[in-house]
Amino acid sequence: MWGKIIHWIEVRIGLEELVDKHSREFHTPKGATFWSTFGFVTLIAFIVQAVTGIMLMLYYIPHPEYAFKSVQTITNEIPYGWLFRSIHNVGGNMIMALIIIHLVHVFLRVSYKKPREITWMSGVLMFFLVLLTLISGHLLPWHQIGFWQTTVTSSVPAFLPIIGEGISSYIRGGELVTGITLSRFFAFHVVILPVFIVTLILIHVLLIRRQGLSTSSIIEPDDDTATQDEFKRQVHLESQPIFPYFATKRLFMVICYFTVIFFILTFLPNLFMPIDANIQADPTITPESIRPEWYFLAPYQLMKIIPNDILGISLITIFCAVLLLWPFFDPTETSRNIHKRPLLFSLAAIVLGLWAILTIWGMYS
Repeated sequence: MWGKIIHWIEVRIGLEELVDKHSREFHTPKGATFWSTFGFVTLIAFIVQAVTGIMLMLYYIPHPEYAFKSVQTITNEIPYGWLFRSIHNVGGNMIMALIIIHLVHVFLRVSYKKPREITWMSGVLMFFLVLLTLISGHLLPWHQIGFWQTTVTSSVPAFLPIIGEGISSYIRGGELVTGITLSRFFAFHVVILPVFIVTLILIHVLLIRRQGLSTSSIIEPDDDTATQDEFKRQVHLESQPIFPYFATKRLFMVICYFTVIFFILTFLPNLFMPIDANIQADPTITPESIRPEWYFLAPYQLMKIIPNDILGISLITIFCAVLLLWPFFDPTETSRNIHKRPLLFSLAAIVLGLWAILTIWGMYS
């Protein structure tokens, strides 16, 4: 019976040829290690977020009078609702960690150079959009932490001259965080931002499949892609096919991803769910300490230590622009081997070090 079904599908879509083309005939470079799997694991993490988010959305009510109650109902009354909410909550933090690791790995391998500039830019744009998605999701449970975090983060653009107040007002739907803000953030979180993210994922994956995976200049010598004027796909015929060799590495890392999630759910259930997350939002009571999530602590702390708000926002904006357009700042003719470029390696180390220091500082300040 199963064989007949497979044959029926094979006649209509050429399943065997499709599998061969995208797995057995698609080779990975010699330098492909477990670090090279983080892009795929991030894709799986996004799918997990989408599935758990849809399950939560079936019972969630985006209204200030019912949002908190609906989340509590999901957690305490709906069968396995607590599990879907916990996975979605922990998974949001996990996906941000995975994207950061993936970006750092690609940067250190200098895999953003010609002809992969668009691939890098689509990845960085996804990073920004996922960050906005997570920020918009903080308000949806309508608890104290989310409400006041949104109050703080939505006021950041107000420091910009002329247009700042208008941006903050548009984000909130008024001068204060209200039910209009909740409806607006719900629309951004479940529809608008995911549509753009999925579009960028398709572009990103298409570019990777079309161009071939980037080689490691540490293991293999620099190629001639920097000087080529015609499209040339890297096929890596001398290396192993992606299936089953590299696919097993991906499977192992996906298992590690789920292991970390369930480890946190089992032994550290309150790591991303502090006490105020179980208290309904109250605009009249301000918590003693209002801090954003860990992945937003570095820019938040930078804004706090710089006395001029406009300067702080300008520095963050410049950094985001440079990160997005970095392939065009890095000279084309330079080596892709990070060990031969001490200045580039030092720059990466300094940026990561500052980010870590500001994050830890923001946790305890």
